[in-house]
Amino acid sequence: MTGGDPFGPEYAADPYPAFARLRATTPVFWSGRLRRFVVTRYEDVVAVLHDTGTFSSAVVPQVLPRDRDALAGFTDWSARWLFFLDPPEHTARRAPLTRALSARAVAGLAARVDAVARALVAALPAAGFDVVADVAHPLAAQVIADLLCAPGPETDGFLARARILEHAAANARDPAARRAGLAAMVAATSALRVASAPSAPVPAALHAAWGADRDLIGAHSLMLLFAGVETTQNLIANAVRALLRQPGLWAALRRDRTLLAGAVQEVARYDPPVLGVLRRAGHDVTVAGTRIPAGAEVVAMVGAANRDPARFRDPDTLDVRRAPNPHLSFGLGPHYCPGAALTRLTTYAALDALLSAFPALTLRDTVLSWRDHDPTVHGPTSLPVYA
Repeated sequence: MTGGDPFGPEYAADPYPAFARLRATTPVFWSGRLRRFVVTRYEDVVAVLHDTGTFSSAVVPQVLPRDRDALAGFTDWSARWLFFLDPPEHTARRAPLTRALSARAVAGLAARVDAVARALVAALPAAGFDVVADVAHPLAAQVIADLLCAPGPETDGFLARARILEHAAANARDPAARRAGLAAMVAATSALRVASAPSAPVPAALHAAWGADRDLIGAHSLMLLFAGVETTQNLIANAVRALLRQPGLWAALRRDRTLLAGAVQEVARYDPPVLGVLRRAGHDVTVAGTRIPAGAEVVAMVGAANRDPARFRDPDTLDVRRAPNPHLSFGLGPHYCPGAALTRLTTYAALDALLSAFPALTLRDTVLSWRDHDPTVHGPTSLPVYA
């Protein structure tokens, strides 16, 4: 830990030793850096996520004063996202998106997602490549673009903005990248405000539910750009890294693809793309013996809960045959991620294509850089491999 707080420089690369210390010694921890309480044990995280009456989701991230003018349109929309709503409003807003991204609807996308993944992998150089830049990001962005945009210039513009946002997230400490990312946010907001129409699957489903409220349709389309692309690309990169670090596992999955669905689920537990979700205490409450005052913000740290030995056998072991696997990486209860099936499908397609094309894939011996703009997000900014 750095200065008694676990969120130091080493955290971004490997948060799990810090999580283990917190679970054992301070399961509900006040982080001076985050200015939030951090909940780390499985049973306590479950309690926080289930108790929507006590722990509100209305925790819209604060925008720095210097960014308010530049992000005015974006913040107006992001405040309407499902992430930051409580029942019953959340329940009503969620319904059409849940239908559009249901397991049945996502199954109908499988052939397209698989084709995009295989085309990306077929174009990779034989000597080696970057899993993030060459596979994870373009695949995740294209899948979301297919759901949100009409083919043609609209899709091209979406993918261009997604690339700018990805660069900004990967280089969060670079002022130029940050300014470009802010500009892309505003551009995405403006474009979706104009273009969101019932011509693509998700806007069509939202239009059927909400009629001509283009601001609401645009807001939730924009939500998928941010939530869908970064989460999926991080899971793909985390999965490749985790599987390649286990001797013989890549070859075993190549021989037996029946293990692959379980591998996707297990990597989601073992090294999730989202480590924690935010809540706000609606009244004074005690969790694991720690008093949390009304109004305090709380991080339900699902990444820590997923490795709680009180819930998982050998939690620090990657076991692709693990069953049952009640991980919390996609949330729990009414805020369970509506895009979970799509993220799993896209990750499966990426791994399946890579396994088919590269039987001897290995990690390059290099120090990775990690996303450090948000301690609740986890993934490398690049992942070089030898083919």
